[in-house]
Amino acid sequence: MIIPGACPVELHVEHVIHAAPAEVARIMFDPELEAQWVGKAGNAEKLTDGPISVGSRVRHPAGLLGMRAPFVTEVTELEPDRRLVMEIVEGSESGVVVYQVAPTAGGSVVTVHVRNKPKLPIPQAPWARRHHVEENLHRLATLVARLH
Repeated sequence: MIIPGACPVELHVEHVIHAAPAEVARIMFDPELEAQWVGKAGNAEKLTDGPISVGSRVRHPAGLLGMRAPFVTEVTELEPDRRLVMEIVEGSESGVVVYQVAPTAGGSVVTVHVRNKPKLPIPQAPWARRHHVEENLHRLATLVARLH
């Protein structure tokens, strides 16, 4: 049930990382490494066996503005080393999260695109979510550089 007044969120955040797209995607697209670059309350949990592929489901512990809001995604599109599309299928919001990695001079342009509709009205959600994604991409860049 969506409560009237819930603010839809649509954001697009880019960050340049000085590493090849395959190196970035190897970390970014692996739910077992998610806790190392996504700032949240714990580790993601794969709910399906095998490597990430279309149909894979992952439970993500998450929260915003001090509230816990875990959710489950299902991979709907995967282009190795380039693009991962996940639909939110369970949790406190519905929507889509897209990770993209594209080559650029000196490395990769990494993009996170989020489209969702929270079920609760939280006016600060769009700003807080954008800030959170920007911080995550900075952590991803640091992790990639450390493992590179």
